[in-house]
Amino acid sequence: MKKNLRIVSVAAAALLAVAPVVATAMPVNADTTATATTTNKPTVDLSGAGSVSESNDTVNVTPSFTLTGAIATNGVVTTSATLQGTLEASLNGTTVSANVIDAAKNVKLTSQTGITTIYSYDAQQKKLVNHLGDWNESSKDVFVKAGNKYKMTLKGVGFSFGSANAGKKVTFKLPSNVDMLSGNTKVDTVTLDQFGNVGDLTFVVNNIKAYDATNNNNVSFYNTNSGMIETKGSYMTLAENGKLNVSTLLDSLKKQYQAVQDQDGKLNNVNLTTTADDVKAELEKAGIKDVDAAGNFEAPDTFTVTLNAKSDVNGKTASLPVVVTVPNGKSTVVPSQSKTIMHNAYYYDKNAKRVGTDKVTRYNTVTVAMNTTKLANGISYYEVIENGKATGKYINADNIDGTKRTLKHNAYVYKTSKKRANKVVLKKGTEVTTYGGSYKFKNGKKYYKIGADTKKTYVRVENFD
Repeated sequence: MKKNLRIVSVAAAALLAVAPVVATAMPVNADTTATATTTNKPTVDLSGAGSVSESNDTVNVTPSFTLTGAIATNGVVTTSATLQGTLEASLNGTTVSANVIDAAKNVKLTSQTGITTIYSYDAQQKKLVNHLGDWNESSKDVFVKAGNKYKMTLKGVGFSFGSANAGKKVTFKLPSNVDMLSGNTKVDTVTLDQFGNVGDLTFVVNNIKAYDATNNNNVSFYNTNSGMIETKGSYMTLAENGKLNVSTLLDSLKKQYQAVQDQDGKLNNVNLTTTADDVKAELEKAGIKDVDAAGNFEAPDTFTVTLNAKSDVNGKTASLPVVVTVPNGKSTVVPSQSKTIMHNAYYYDKNAKRVGTDKVTRYNTVTVAMNTTKLANGISYYEVIENGKATGKYINADNIDGTKRTLKHNAYVYKTSKKRANKVVLKKGTEVTTYGGSYKFKNGKKYYKIGADTKKTYVRVENFD
């Protein structure tokens, strides 16, 4: 009986300071020769991560692989299994990843019991190796079957941390189902060489469950209170002494929202993958940084927690953002005011860099913070407020409040380049408020808009110089 497996190469993130590793997709049928091209030694390079301090020398390595079972009829494979995934490494906030082919010189997949070797690929020989002879009659596990668990072994993995870390000891933090070996010895701490590199490591990833390629059903979230499938959730709770607890909140959300998937005509439960640490991280991103060691935090009146779920049947995932309302929580509404834009205005970020191409056209109103903020360029801006929340988008205050300028000459007020707006003559020394940048009229001269209204009233720029 012929074994079938197809390795699918997932696009890897750019490897820092290393020539790219080129890998071809690997369609697998046992006894078939495949070609994989590499331009250099397959290495995950972290040289751009900065120096590893003695107190912060942990490398978080997270292999993430997806295996789908082959489709067989009467024991004959009609659709090959597929294997894809990445080996991700993080050091001091910098993360890089390499796909399954680039990450190692040798990849081997076996049944979790170790009885049957399903597939291996030798990058040096550039040949798929058939292990059909290892098949055990009692297991009858001659191809990857949906629902079964498998073990992957990656040999020849190397990391480069840069010369700043030469000779240092680094500790690898791995998930519970992953082992790291140097030679045949299980290790978690290694010493880098004189260039800050370590190589020829082996990673063993256990209990990779093969997904069912014939099941295309999506995961949904079911509200246990309303009996409805929802794409956006809502939850209300009260703070105790002004505090909420991350774990308690997550447990309550799990009771109200259950992930489900249609399997054989029934809605079966799907496990949520969201952890208390995930909730804490989301809170911190939202600016709620006062979560203590016990998971307690000062409750704002509203915030969002995202629930995630992944099916162990076909690997489908789903996310549900849940808006949490706390009536007795701390108000997060930013004091704001309505202002009229007197000159077309673009949006800027906190670094005074323009955000996109959208703009607010003149004479429209906008809701902004009560006070201006000076950004990196020294210019004052109003932050835009939406639904009571600060947006991180800013508008130049000159387009709203204008700038006071003193006339150096007597000046007329114009409607167009040829017509005056009125008979008023503005006297030299008069302080006049102008709005935004200047406009160039048909006569080639530049004018400032004056007057906090929609009237066409302009004064030549040269009268202020």
